[in-house]
Amino acid sequence: MPEEKPVPRSSRSPAAGIIATTARSVLVTAGVAALANLGRKALTQAPTAMARDWCEGLTREHEATLAAIDKLMATSADHPGSRTMQLNAIKHMIAKHALQEENVIYPMIAREAGDAAGELNKEHGEVKAMLFELTRMDKTDPAFATTLAQLRGALEEHMREEEDVLFPALRERLSDDENRKLTRAMNMAGVMVA
Repeated sequence: MPEEKPVPRSSRSPAAGIIATTARSVLVTAGVAALANLGRKALTQAPTAMARDWCEGLTREHEATLAAIDKLMATSADHPGSRTMQLNAIKHMIAKHALQEENVIYPMIAREAGDAAGELNKEHGEVKAMLFELTRMDKTDPAFATTLAQLRGALEEHMREEEDVLFPALRERLSDDENRKLTRAMNMAGVMVA
C-alpha cells in the first residue's frame, strides 16, 4: 500500500482550515478551563488543606460559612441578584463541607462513638432542606431573611456541638497516625467537590 503524503496547507479546502482553527481554539479553551478549575479547587480547599489537622480545617470552614451567611444577611433585599449569587456560593461551601464530614468524619465518629453520627446526618438533612427553601424563595421576600436567620442558628448550634464536644473527643481517641490519615482522607474528599 502506498504511503500517504501529508496534504500541504495551501491545498486544503477553506472548510478544513476553519475546522483546524476551530479545533485549536476549542483545545486552548478547554486547557484554560481545566487550569481555572484546578485553581478554583486549590483556592476552595486551601483553608482546610493548610490546617494542621482535620478538626482545625473543619473549624475554619465553619467560620468561613458563618461569615458568608452574615454577609448575605447584611445584603439588602433591594439586591436580589447579589443575594442569589451569595446563596449559591454558600450552598457550594456547605455541600463541600457536608461531603467531607458525611463521607469521612461521621463514619469515624460512628465507629468510635455510635449514635452521635446519626443525629449529625439528620441535622445536615435539615440544613439542606432550609437551603432548598431559600433557593426557591423570592429573594426580596421578608421571609427570606427570617429563614436565613433560622439556617444560621441551626448551623451555629450544630457547629458548636462538633467543635466543642464531638471533634475533640474523636481526635483524642485516635492515634497521631490515624488523625493524619483522617486529615488526608478529608482533604481528598474536599478536593473532589471543591
